[in-house]
Amino acid sequence: MARKKQTNGGVVDLTVEILRDIRAEIRESNQRLGRVEHGLTEIRSRFDHLLGFVGDRYRDHEKRLRSLEQRVSR
Repeated sequence: MARKKQTNGGVVDLTVEILRDIRAEIRESNQRLGRVEHGLTEIRSRFDHLLGFVGDRYRDHEKRLRSLEQRVSR
């Protein structure tokens, strides 16, 4: 049966503990990134809706301007 050396046991335990902490931090970071991605998806959806609305308004203004230009040119 293999036995750990007493002198390295503390170092090994500390290394394992540090690696566990790093893993926990990575998991928390991944969760935060997931929330950010969800938020960006919602913002993108709202932005697309806004662009559609603005586009409709722009086309309406263009139509009105053409109509006014035709009246003036008569």
